[in-house]
Amino acid sequence: MHVLIASSSAFRRDYYQKTLQALGHEVSLAQGGVDCIEQVASRRPDVLMLEAPLLWGGSDGVLDLLQGPQKEAPMRVIVIAIGSGHIDWFQLSRYRVEDVLFRLPNAHELQRSIQNLPRPPALPTGMPAVNPA
Repeated sequence: MHVLIASSSAFRRDYYQKTLQALGHEVSLAQGGVDCIEQVASRRPDVLMLEAPLLWGGSDGVLDLLQGPQKEAPMRVIVIAIGSGHIDWFQLSRYRVEDVLFRLPNAHELQRSIQNLPRPPALPTGMPAVNPA
């Protein structure tokens, strides 16, 4: 599974990357909100792990751009609520988030959070279903 991790901390990005790669996941890293949006635009991940708060665009700004009304399918998001700075819970509550982790998760917690994600919705193909007669 391709996981994009957005964290303003180099230490935590390295930790998440090593932990998730050891669990067999493909990992991409983003340093802040703007970098995260650029990476999603170039290659949509299966899961976005988004730290809140997040520099350069904020986690709520990232979610606003990714989960707007024109998007084809919602992105599966896990928010990790650690780090320094203010987290605007009211703003984050407006978005679809599958899981929230409240401290630096260990490998078991990361794996459990990813495994418990709902299956992604099928993208519409624009073609009607064919009924074999």
